[in-house]
Amino acid sequence: MEGRRGNMNNRILFMIIGQEVKYLQNSNMDHREWYNSLGLDSNLFDSIVRGYVIDHKIVFFKGFNFNYDEEVIRMARMYSPSIREVCHDPSLEVYCGIVVNSYGEKWEPVLRILENEITGVSVDTMQEKLEKKKTKEPIETGPVLELKNDINDDVFRKRAIIVTGIVLIITIIIKVILFSKGEILQVRNTMDIFLAFLQILLLVLTIYGYVKKLSFTKYLGLIVSVLLVLTLNLWDIIIGILYFLFSVDQGYFVSFLSFCKNVVSKKKSS
Repeated sequence: MEGRRGNMNNRILFMIIGQEVKYLQNSNMDHREWYNSLGLDSNLFDSIVRGYVIDHKIVFFKGFNFNYDEEVIRMARMYSPSIREVCHDPSLEVYCGIVVNSYGEKWEPVLRILENEITGVSVDTMQEKLEKKKTKEPIETGPVLELKNDINDDVFRKRAIIVTGIVLIITIIIKVILFSKGEILQVRNTMDIFLAFLQILLLVLTIYGYVKKLSFTKYLGLIVSVLLVLTLNLWDIIIGILYFLFSVDQGYFVSFLSFCKNVVSKKKSS
């Protein structure tokens, strides 16, 4: 339902987790899919204050019906200046709640927060603090490839075990088909057999690592992905690339699944 309001092409999603505002742009995920991809407790989703920056408005809400209460109003007053700063637009209007109209109609915000009601830090003050922070703190350069998945996150581990198990089964099926056709033995002989054996062995070890919460498991997933691509078989390459994205950040994988769901739903509706 969250994907039907207003012009979605230029929307920015945000959620307030703890005391931090998280942002999501250029994604097919809605708030719930995004929240779940972060590995957070799904039972708490409806209590999370979230919203959109869209149509020159910042709209705060929470709950299934996109309504508002005193907490939402307080958050809107407090965090709207920092959201304006992130969006580089100090003139954005601030609202709470959304009127849920019929399908296909534009959904409108409910309560306007006036400028004199906003209690958060002003844009100028926030910018001044950021400039001071930049001069005091050295710029840190992160790793070239940052692995964002948390091995201690039970939600991620459960998903990782299922995904790796599916990759293992598909890999075995592909190898059986290639062996039955004689393609593996005819192309590179011993090297292909060794790669096939190593892929299956490492996938099994990866599942074991996720079950036991072994810290090096995420690197095994990357190694398996590279080995699948090295097979130079089209299906192995596709699986290897998808599994590589999942091993780096499950958010990419969730976004891909959401995209596929949207494509399928659009075809069914048409």
